[in-house]
Amino acid sequence: ATEQDSILISAQQFAEECGIKVNSAYKQIELASKKLVDRSFSYTNEKGKKVYSNWVIDATYEDAGVNLRFTAVVLMMLKILDKYNPYTRYKKDVVLKLKKDYSIDFYHLAKKSEKLGSFELTIDSMFIEFGLPESYRDLRNLKRRVLKDPIDEINKYTDIDLTYEPIKKGRSVVGFKFTVREKTKHKTITVQGRDPNTVDMFFEMSDSQINMFGNQLSKLPELGKYAVGNEGYEALASRLKDMLKDPEKQKLLVPHLKKLGFNPKSS
Repeated sequence: ATEQDSILISAQQFAEECGIKVNSAYKQIELASKKLVDRSFSYTNEKGKKVYSNWVIDATYEDAGVNLRFTAVVLMMLKILDKYNPYTRYKKDVVLKLKKDYSIDFYHLAKKSEKLGSFELTIDSMFIEFGLPESYRDLRNLKRRVLKDPIDEINKYTDIDLTYEPIKKGRSVVGFKFTVREKTKHKTITVQGRDPNTVDMFFEMSDSQINMFGNQLSKLPELGKYAVGNEGYEALASRLKDMLKDPEKQKLLVPHLKKLGFNPKSS
């Protein structure tokens, strides 16, 4: 792709991925594209010089969605990052839960620094990297809108815990240090007097496993009870796939999964 090529963000596809209505999807991608047009970032080039760049050139609103044209430097970086940087690949179901402004920005930085255990940002660098409005120079606004809300959301929905503490120069706060910790994996819990075959563990399943086993489960007569009204196998399969992603509801399906050959140790 080049700067002359536009990339269509389809409202229909966006709606299907996010599980929302098409009208809502169009409004959301329109809002997101406006923000993206206004956002910029900085990097150091091969000569050691700091360069500021926009993410996109323009956004054109079509009936089917929004066409975006990315700058040449962004296209080049995306190509390089996609090939060599594992931190650009996140689980879709995790990222889609991050709704607050700056949540994805912080999640990306945290995942990038996860092995190091921490990273630091000065307040000035946050304004540049995140494109913050001047009203956030007020430290109370900055902490509430840029730090607390996004980090609370990350800690609630993702695979990491993120905390922060101020970095001071004298009595003034000049930045923040962020500590990243991977969340503890789910463990099997044994309760005295309880059936040892009862499942207390949530098994992480790949998208392909969820799709395959969801379709197979929908054909089992004993799971017809989860169907709503006269819905067919396809609708039931979709419902069961959602259950496989839910830690509590998945427990109800594990015995049936094992009958179909699901091996938790290989997932």
